[in-house]
Amino acid sequence: MEELRSTEVLDKEIETDARKKAERILAKADSDGKALVADVAHRIEKFTEEKTAEYQKKTESYQADRDAVVPLEKERFLVSFMESAIIKAIDSYLEALGEEKRIALAVRRWNAYKAVVASQKVNAFVFGFDAARAEAALKKEGVSLAACSSVAYEKSGDEEIAGLTFKEGIILETEDKMIRCRLTLSQIVGELETEHRAELAKALFGGRFDS
Repeated sequence: MEELRSTEVLDKEIETDARKKAERILAKADSDGKALVADVAHRIEKFTEEKTAEYQKKTESYQADRDAVVPLEKERFLVSFMESAIIKAIDSYLEALGEEKRIALAVRRWNAYKAVVASQKVNAFVFGFDAARAEAALKKEGVSLAACSSVAYEKSGDEEIAGLTFKEGIILETEDKMIRCRLTLSQIVGELETEHRAELAKALFGGRFDS
């Protein structure tokens, strides 16, 4: 049996195409802070005619290899492959945004917490981002800050997502330390992947790898 090699499934050209398709989905996010998840269910445009034959050939080759391995192994490989491609596409999108827009994206998460925090002052612990920029963005959003300082990622308590290179975010903590709020890119990306994995996979791959 010919060894299954994941590097043959997605060459550089297809990877670039997938990234662009994910960008189109993610770029539609509403400015109200529902971030990145608003339009993921929308179908992206079909592959252009000149690419159809090439992609079909690659898909058939991949399917043949998939069918040659045991069911559990092939499903594990497929899930891992798709998750990796989705995270890579999101990572590229975040890179294109630039730091200022990534800060704004994270700070919008405040809307999910402000009713709980109410009028309490909070301490902000910033990692990855420029602390001064993050502080300005928090104040603009109406966060009542007691203090704002930088913290090492290792001490932030953030949950790492494999493949996501942007370890950036803000941890807000009330002065009595009773409430902690995570305004982090990993949280946003994690929610996107969990809640809309099927839509993103379908948008990226157009159903080409359906079982």
